[in-house]
Amino acid sequence: MPKPKYKLSPYLKNGLYWKVIETIAFPIYTKADCRKVCELFKLKGLPVLSESTLYRLFLIDGNDNVPYLQTLDILAKFCNYKDWHSLEKHLNELSTFEWSFGKVPTKNTNTISLLTSCIHHNELKSVYNFSEQFDESLELEKKGLLGEEFYKALKTNPNKNDLFFKNFSKLPIVRESFFEYMADPTFKIPNYEIGLKYYLLGIKPEQSTKSLQDFIFGNCLLFRYYYLNNDKSESKKLGTKLYETYNFSSKDLSPIHIFPKIRYLAYKLFYLNVIGSSLEIEKYEVWLLNYISKIIQKLTLEEKRIVLYTIADAFVNNVSTKMDMHNQLKLIFSDVLNTLPAFVSEASLKDALPYLNRNATKLLKI
Repeated sequence: MPKPKYKLSPYLKNGLYWKVIETIAFPIYTKADCRKVCELFKLKGLPVLSESTLYRLFLIDGNDNVPYLQTLDILAKFCNYKDWHSLEKHLNELSTFEWSFGKVPTKNTNTISLLTSCIHHNELKSVYNFSEQFDESLELEKKGLLGEEFYKALKTNPNKNDLFFKNFSKLPIVRESFFEYMADPTFKIPNYEIGLKYYLLGIKPEQSTKSLQDFIFGNCLLFRYYYLNNDKSESKKLGTKLYETYNFSSKDLSPIHIFPKIRYLAYKLFYLNVIGSSLEIEKYEVWLLNYISKIIQKLTLEEKRIVLYTIADAFVNNVSTKMDMHNQLKLIFSDVLNTLPAFVSEASLKDALPYLNRNATKLLKI
């Protein structure tokens, strides 16, 4: 009896692709990436699919490839679902949620959602009323879909986003789904700097753990932006605020999420560079690697990936950091690098960064 095949809709095919990306934590761009995914199937004790199968399924645009149902079951199990039916059901639930803000599945890439159309025409009252009904109990993936739509709408907004940032920056679902989950460290969104300042308005780190986390998150993104754009005045002013006025210790930051915490610790290298303290830079690099070596066993794989990316980003963008430090960092995180395509661990940290990047906007290529 021939094996049953299953024709995937573009939506389901795209959803399956991103589920695999979430599982492996690196983008699939090439056949070499497909080969690494095949290796990871073995580690989960699953039947191994060929790299050609994955390449045809995910990387050949507009192809009419119809995969075997057995292939889809293996991929679903790899993504921690019981079978393809379970994953398909979940993806369809997410599709229904996208319908709620007017996103219609279509091959026409110029079609925009109702939410995006309202933002582009400054018809924000309806968007506010729609967003206000969601709280922290909303499923994480749905928060991600909503944040992604906000990101796309604001990135292409002809009105430069001032009104949106002013009126939405305190709305909890917008803060979490857009500002935090879809953080934009490259500042591609028009007036994103203004948006972060609205996000930070009135935030006092001593008020609560959440306030501390928001304070660190927003200010660290701004500080990195000023530093990389050689804005010496703003980077020195904000760096002084972060590392002298407050000067949080690793213990002070222990209650907050690993991403803002490690950003704060890693970006201190930028501040030491701004104030011209070369001797302190070397001492701090040694301290940072020693600190990471002590806590690494307590971190999950995803947390390790976040730490590796953030420190690698700081090392690459701190011109005084020597190659020896790069190599030590790679050695500390050798187990993480082993889950990535072989050429990533062999590459320089600079060339490896695209595969290490843990920002959702990078993984989603938006």
